[in-house]
Amino acid sequence: MGFVKGINLLPATGEFTYDTLAYLGQRAGEPSLQPVNLYASGGAGAVTDYAIALDQLQAQFPHCETVALVVAWFGNSLDVSACRIYPSTTYIGGTFQKAAGGSDLLRCSGLTQGSSGLIPIPQNDSSFVYSGTPSDQSIVRCIEDLKARGLRVVFYPFILMTVDGFPWRGRIAYTGTDMSSDATAAVDSFLGSATPSQFTRDAANLTVAYSGPATDYSFRRMILHYANLCVVAGGVDLFLLGSELRGLETIRGPAWTKAGTTGGGGKVTWDYPFVAGLMQLTDDIRSIFDGAGLTKDVAGLHNLISYSADWSDWMGFQHPGENGQWPHLDQLYAHENIDLVCFDNYLPLSDWTTGTGGLDVIHWSDPAPDAAAWPPSASTMNGLGLSGQPTIYSKPYLKANIEGGEKFNWFYADSTNDGPGFDPNGSDLRVSLLEGDRHAQNRQPYFANQQLLANKQLRWWWNNPHQAIYDHGDGQGFAPHGPPTQWIARSKPIAFAEYGFSSCDRGTNQPNVFFDPKSSESFTPYWSIWDRQAGGGFRPRQDEEIQLLALQAIYEYWITDGHNAISAAGVKMIEPAFMSVWNWDARPFPAFPVRGDIWGDAGNWRAGQWLAGKGPYLVPPVPDSVPVTTSYPVFPVLNGQGWSIHYRPGFATGVAEHVSGRQSRTAKMSTPLYEIELSFDVLREDVTQDLQAIIAFFDTQRGQNGAFTFASPLASCFGAGAAFLCRFENDQQDLEEFMSRLFTLQSLKLRSVKAG
Repeated sequence: MGFVKGINLLPATGEFTYDTLAYLGQRAGEPSLQPVNLYASGGAGAVTDYAIALDQLQAQFPHCETVALVVAWFGNSLDVSACRIYPSTTYIGGTFQKAAGGSDLLRCSGLTQGSSGLIPIPQNDSSFVYSGTPSDQSIVRCIEDLKARGLRVVFYPFILMTVDGFPWRGRIAYTGTDMSSDATAAVDSFLGSATPSQFTRDAANLTVAYSGPATDYSFRRMILHYANLCVVAGGVDLFLLGSELRGLETIRGPAWTKAGTTGGGGKVTWDYPFVAGLMQLTDDIRSIFDGAGLTKDVAGLHNLISYSADWSDWMGFQHPGENGQWPHLDQLYAHENIDLVCFDNYLPLSDWTTGTGGLDVIHWSDPAPDAAAWPPSASTMNGLGLSGQPTIYSKPYLKANIEGGEKFNWFYADSTNDGPGFDPNGSDLRVSLLEGDRHAQNRQPYFANQQLLANKQLRWWWNNPHQAIYDHGDGQGFAPHGPPTQWIARSKPIAFAEYGFSSCDRGTNQPNVFFDPKSSESFTPYWSIWDRQAGGGFRPRQDEEIQLLALQAIYEYWITDGHNAISAAGVKMIEPAFMSVWNWDARPFPAFPVRGDIWGDAGNWRAGQWLAGKGPYLVPPVPDSVPVTTSYPVFPVLNGQGWSIHYRPGFATGVAEHVSGRQSRTAKMSTPLYEIELSFDVLREDVTQDLQAIIAFFDTQRGQNGAFTFASPLASCFGAGAAFLCRFENDQQDLEEFMSRLFTLQSLKLRSVKAG
């Protein structure tokens, strides 16, 4: 599949999860050493989980060129004045050794699992809520392996919060009086006093020593440590300073005013101390890289530096009570040592309600607004200009909302997502509840010169200078005021350091939310349906098709459909090399998510943004007229087949919409099609009998019509001797693609016509 060009590698934690070498670990109080990165192989052999997971990635997405390695430290307060950023481990006081022999240590910024002053990772009951920070030597070996595989490497430092509710890192903020010297002092304390001269690279042990206080748990220590570790690894293509620290970015110092400060070049800046701190960090990192011979290569895209903002404020922030929006990050984007404008792109691609689908169905075929005449009028802003049957599963519909729809042509003045409850549209479904304008679909128009308020206006943002937009009391309302910012139009490309979609119902309505019951940030997208579980309660409805369709839409729109732009100086508007999907996991499928006894987040996989193990492998059905005969090959019985066989009946139907809202449905076939999903839990390279059987069977299919029979074991449902005439997803697929699916997905989906 070619719609993934770059991907973020998780889980961000795990002392040796990213390692190419097998390790054993023993926590304090445990009786013996146990494998810590060999779960996919049952604890045997020397091929680590990471190595298997990367093989799976390259088999399933052979066009993937970039991997962003996500590595986490932890934050223990939402108050910037008290928040410490620190590495930790679940093996405090424990032991590590290489599986091949030889004791070893967890190493991170001069710390080991035996260091005093380590802050423990919280536990739920007897389980840790996170694994530990990856050991330095595992990170170096991972980076070296990624480059040996021919992949670009992004290094992505990440912050996971350990406070109650496990909130988003963007909630770290100042709780005192804003626009004060105390606010600046709090930011300075969070940044810390670590300097480049306090770090010493240790190439022999693949780590970096720190000569500052061992318990100096600060943001600068984290970032400077990893800049040096990337040097030990031979460099990376892009180094991020972190992401989505919205609450920190928008803390204001005492010199902040609406008008800002106009410099000698006639450009305006504002007093945002954390933004200034990021600028200083870029200078320090540039000095570290340059000093190691890793000079900036903009043409080849090597040794670059950036920071990734949140989608909600990458263009600017609306301070409560100030009646305006200020482009607070423009001075960072314009800084000489920031090489790309990165943000995490979780902008919505649909506004699809329960019931009939809402306004997007009503205005499906209405002419789309003229982008050159922005903003559209209230009477034209809803048009989509689409043909065919309205459906959220229309790729043209999703593409129309990349530079259109919500946050481009219109917005909701208020939006709430209160979790599952009774559908406000009157069905008996449970959905993610919403209120106010979004519930009523009361869409609001933008006005002239307000592009800065519309987060999807990437093209305008890149092509133009920017001004703050605020109500100056002159009767114009929210309007541009003051000098331009330091941003120079078309000077640097934009990159999506993250983008992705949950594999749950209506995932494109609200891509920025995720389901994680332990977190106060746990939500599913607006209007998404929750299904009743057999044992009671509800859980999000899984939908892999909308997830992968949306990823295809983003990829095609910016990379293959001709919507990207290039400046006269050769600068791309969107840099495809660093468009990174969220996410792939170094814990390979199916060990993750099957091993819920090992990983506490395994239950989130089903409706989450993971790609491994997901995909709608459906093809046009076998026509009703094709009989099942003994001339077709029979699908082999495999010893490795596990879990269960899932049958899902369905009739293909045509739907006609009436003006009244009533629908007429016409069946396209007289008998149901069955989607049959076969799952395998031990189908691996060492199970030669099963693999040889499936290879031999597939060889009989190549060059043929691809039809075969599958004998049903469910006599109680389909009758004794019942069989199905089936097809694979693609009759013309080659053996390599077929085998890569077995090794990566451990499941196979067939389409069939039942026969007795």
